[in-house]
Amino acid sequence: MYCKHCGKELADEALMCPDCGTPTDGKHTVRRPAPVSEQPSPLGAIALFLAVFAFVTGIIFGSFFYAFTGSAILLYMIGATTILPALTAICLGIAVLIRGETGKDRAFAIAAIALAGTMLLFLFLSVCIIASGVL
Repeated sequence: MYCKHCGKELADEALMCPDCGTPTDGKHTVRRPAPVSEQPSPLGAIALFLAVFAFVTGIIFGSFFYAFTGSAILLYMIGATTILPALTAICLGIAVLIRGETGKDRAFAIAAIALAGTMLLFLFLSVCIIASGVL
């Protein structure tokens, strides 16, 4: 049984709670159901999916951008399919880490942050190289 006041687990024959002193007659005790195991949140997996999506589309559209530097449509495609998913993946990954998730979710979040951050750095350096006129 459990103490109704503080929630500490008690022996079935206990007359009062050793922590708070609450009597254990029928009015003050309650049996708690077995804890339901919580499902891990899918945020880590979603963040990793978005990071991989951003990485793949960034490589594809980034390579096209080298060939067609003046294309406004290509810039829109890079923004919509690479930058936005990468920023979203970073935000979701940080949210998972702040929530204190463990296991696969934490690993997925760290991988998503690293991959999306690498993609954004790649795009930033690409734009700097193109803008400087080296290529």
